[in-house]
Amino acid sequence: MKNLALLRSKMKEIRGHPLIKHFLSNPKCERLFHHVMEHPDSEEAEYLDLEFKKFYKDIRIIKYIHSMIRIFSIDFDKRIRKNQQRFPLIMDDSDHAAEPPQGDVFDDVLNREEDLAEHIQDPLLYEAFMQLTDKQKRVFAHIYIHGASMQEIARSLGESRQNISKIHKRGIEKMRKCLNSKGEGE
Repeated sequence: MKNLALLRSKMKEIRGHPLIKHFLSNPKCERLFHHVMEHPDSEEAEYLDLEFKKFYKDIRIIKYIHSMIRIFSIDFDKRIRKNQQRFPLIMDDSDHAAEPPQGDVFDDVLNREEDLAEHIQDPLLYEAFMQLTDKQKRVFAHIYIHGASMQEIARSLGESRQNISKIHKRGIEKMRKCLNSKGEGE
């Protein structure tokens, strides 16, 4: 009885809550609510409780879906803006065409292929160099012609620094074996 008296005293405050207002906007629920307030010990009180729980569950699901849509739309917008900043549109009209954005000059130099074999004058060293794989030759060219670090080469070739280091080391070992076998053969 104390709970019922407390409930009736706070009725105005309770009915002012947006969630309760929305629940009671359904005429069926409002009639059920008034009936339960008049006859609190009826089975309809349990039914009202069950109806409110269903209503509240639906509201929670709707709120969850709403927040997920909002979060995904914000993330989508961020990805689109990021992509637009990375790849700005360039107009084809020559009157309005500005100079295309310049990338890193060092990457341009690294991407330009130069043959290290053209710089080797010793015939034995040249023959040993020609035994290397194409990737080993590119790594050697980046290191010995351009003076690039392992990290810079890795970034430009899309490899890990450790892999570039292994490629370089295996190339050196291959050339050393080739030179040693040629040196012993003479």
